[in-house]
Amino acid sequence: MLPLAHIASALLANRLAAIDRGPGPSLAGALVPDAIDKSLAWVLGVTPSARYLGHTPLAAAALSAGAGRLFGRRAGLAFGLAYCVHLLGDLWDEGHIPWLLPFKRYEHQSGRWDVHLSAGDLALEALGAAYLYLTYRPKDDGA
Repeated sequence: MLPLAHIASALLANRLAAIDRGPGPSLAGALVPDAIDKSLAWVLGVTPSARYLGHTPLAAAALSAGAGRLFGRRAGLAFGLAYCVHLLGDLWDEGHIPWLLPFKRYEHQSGRWDVHLSAGDLALEALGAAYLYLTYRPKDDGA
């Protein structure tokens, strides 16, 4: 999934779960897995894949616990739900998440910039953009 689809699905999941109405924790949880792994793979070149350590339940649990400790329980839950929605979105989109890393070895794709766009990806991105616009656009105050 692309960023807007991740963000929209995380915000929608948190709204449906009624965990936290504020977008901050959901935005962070939706983007942190890619920020970690794509930076490590594409920028620094230290991991074999752009879905590696940050795309694991272990990372989700640890970072969600940290967010909860720093920003409060509800923010930690919202962050964790958004993180898990990100992982499920990537699983649905590409079919590969290293669920048991670091406890199990995985064959990884190249860590190079490798984005495959399909019509489905673009449609999800457009739906995500539409949801974000309709939900978070500035209100018209009639002036």
